[in-house]
Amino acid sequence: MAKWTRLTSSDSFSGEMSTLLAKDAEIHGTLRTQGSLRIDGRVVGDLIVGKSVTIGSSGSVDGNIQAESIILAGRVKGSLVAKEKIHLEATAELDGNLSASRLSIAEGARIRGHAATDETRVPTAKPTLAEITDTENGSLVPRNRPATVD
Repeated sequence: MAKWTRLTSSDSFSGEMSTLLAKDAEIHGTLRTQGSLRIDGRVVGDLIVGKSVTIGSSGSVDGNIQAESIILAGRVKGSLVAKEKIHLEATAELDGNLSASRLSIAEGARIRGHAATDETRVPTAKPTLAEITDTENGSLVPRNRPATVD
């Protein structure tokens, strides 16, 4: 049985933070670092991090995040991919997919996307032709029906 330790946005998995983006800072573009990263400001672009990423409660990222471990307390619009673990705090908002070996989600966290906790890819939803075809006139129209998963 797995034993979880409570994590907070003030923690980092490696115990040291090598890069910090302050609350009033904003970056546009891809950010790469071999160390750990904490975001309290805004990033528009992808994060590729060698160790851990912490998105504080005031932080936001409009892009994908790839790291060893991720703690999310702020907002991300994009996918999260972690080699080890992802922790979503109660204040977290994720609009995208996530994939990690281990996952913990605090009550109150919001996710709009798919999650995978194994080596396989995160499924993508794709509607079938029957779900988008209007049978009355034969035209293709969107339907509010469940999508199939490949």
